[in-house]
Amino acid sequence: MSDQPLTLAVFEKFQREVFEEFQREVLHQFQAIGTQFGAVARRFDAMDRRFESLEAKVDARFDEVTGQIDGLTHRLLRLEQESVLVNAALKRLETGAEGVKGQLSVLDRRLRRIGKGLDRLVAAKPKYALRTDVQDMRGRVADLKARLGALEKRRD
Repeated sequence: MSDQPLTLAVFEKFQREVFEEFQREVLHQFQAIGTQFGAVARRFDAMDRRFESLEAKVDARFDEVTGQIDGLTHRLLRLEQESVLVNAALKRLETGAEGVKGQLSVLDRRLRRIGKGLDRLVAAKPKYALRTDVQDMRGRVADLKARLGALEKRRD
């Protein structure tokens, strides 16, 4: 073929054949690249689905943990409020116990005076005091002392 003269028609035919072959090769390469891009796109789609699933799980778990933290916070606030109320009630009870202690002391002194007064009355005028009345009064005094002792134990 090298002996034939190169004409414009032969050159154009050669150019068309080369160009068509080039187009086929380029098209084939682009199709191969397109196939690879399709495979990559499918992998990205699969990864997107996995990330979306993971994100949904993480969001659900985060919401659950947030709910638990909120629950604990509300419980702590209620406990704090109860603690304030219990401390106030305890202070009132301590104040009341001090008042009861003072009243018990006063009652104890009065009972001793009454007992001494009864003893003097019986000693001074034995004919006026009936023995049963005096014994009854002494029993009442002993009962009151026992009740005072029980109250003091409860206070302590």
